[in-house]
Amino acid sequence: MGSLVEKSENGTPDDVTRLTATQIRYIRESWQVVLSNKRANGFAIFRILFTDYPFTRKLFRSMDKVDMDVPEQFEKNIALRAHITRFLHSFDTYMACLDEPEDLQQLLYDTGKSHLRHSVKPEYFDALGNVLMKGLAAVVGKEFTEEVQGAWATAWGFFVTHLKQGLDDAIRHKAETNGTAGGTDL
Repeated sequence: MGSLVEKSENGTPDDVTRLTATQIRYIRESWQVVLSNKRANGFAIFRILFTDYPFTRKLFRSMDKVDMDVPEQFEKNIALRAHITRFLHSFDTYMACLDEPEDLQQLLYDTGKSHLRHSVKPEYFDALGNVLMKGLAAVVGKEFTEEVQGAWATAWGFFVTHLKQGLDDAIRHKAETNGTAGGTDL
């Protein structure tokens, strides 16, 4: 496999991520818009998650009795703010590793694996992809062009594959260890 720099000169996608250097630039530039107002944009993304996929609220103990229409309850929820900070930090790390595909693959795998303890199911990552695309469109605005959206869709395809692989392996390991066929404890 040639380096991403070599491949970027002729627009060839990376063998691992399927991203071109131009797509990586689009992703990183649009991500900087998200980071320009971390807290507000992070809450915007999670508001979409909880609105479009209300079942995800049960994954967050601190969201049990939160009325999302009351800013004092939603935006000032310390546990949720901490989770949003971790989420943004993780994604920022993924952005930094877009041109280090093997490192990125391992980070995503480990993230997926770690989500077993939160009762996440593999299909929840599909919902997150929808939320991310909708959130990016809202936050980035008119700069979220077809090309930028396509770059994110390609990246998310890579991300979700390895997130799910990590979670699936964790579920399988837990089932083998516990002698059960299940996996998550919802």
